Amino acid sequence: MDYPSISIVTPCYNHAKFVGKTIRSVLSQNYPNLEYVVINDGSTDDSDSVIRQYQHDLYHYETWPGYRSGPAPAINKGFSLSSGDIMGWLNSDDLLIPNSLFVIAEIFTQFPEVDWVTGVATTIDIEDRYIRSRKYNKNLYDYLVGDWAVIQQESTFWRRSLWDVAGGCLDENVQFAFDADLWSRFFLHAQHFHVDCPIGAYRKVPTSTSIRKSQDYSDATDKSIGNLRANIPKSILRKCLHYRIFKWILRTIGSPRLTNILGSIFGDANFAYKSITYMPMHSKWRIYSEW
Repeated sequence: MDYPSISIVTPCYNHAKFVGKTIRSVLSQNYPNLEYVVINDGSTDDSDSVIRQYQHDLYHYETWPGYRSGPAPAINKGFSLSSGDIMGWLNSDDLLIPNSLFVIAEIFTQFPEVDWVTGVATTIDIEDRYIRSRKYNKNLYDYLVGDWAVIQQESTFWRRSLWDVAGGCLDENVQFAFDADLWSRFFLHAQHFHVDCPIGAYRKVPTSTSIRKSQDYSDATDKSIGNLRANIPKSILRKCLHYRIFKWILRTIGSPRLTNILGSIFGDANFAYKSITYMPMHSKWRIYSEW
């Protein structure tokens, strides 16, 4: 296999306790075509000394003085220094699941029509214990009707070509939910695919911004979805009421056994989620639709 180049950026602010684990979770994969950029974004703890232990194994590392209200500038800078065909960022208290970069490489190589994917949302606690893994199916219509939770950022990777056509940067004016803002822009250009295995793990701690400022996060996401609605074709918007009724039918009378039948009767082909699963007997991945 000709491994595609993958660029990962980690912004760090005062995560000396975790950032070493984050970096090891990336480097220990031994992925042969990796650009890993780490930016110490104004930390006042021992983050710098921890990161410097791995400096020679990084594609690029730099330390910024001062304080910024969010990590978007550091992430943008990291991606601007990289050239990988596949992209993603990992916050400095989160982890990549072992072997996940090879999974990402195989999927993007096998399916040229796939532009962005998200794995099964996985959560760990402050002591690295796995709390849960859960698959959240989300498509364009979910976002348009406001059902956005959650496309897990730690488990999401995309092609640089999609990044470029969607603006080529995170919006640095968006302090909260700049990932959801990016997903809203991605939906204007590409279909979202779900991978039936964990890719990354989000560390749930009381100091997490999405927990401390959950209402701000929700408000910022709603604003981004408003921008999505303003730029989406009217023909798609007109289907939103149909989608709401369709999802209500599935919740009310649906069951795993009836879902496909109900989907074929009441649904639109564009409402179906696109998922990717591995077939060990054939040593390859398969795309399938689910309602």
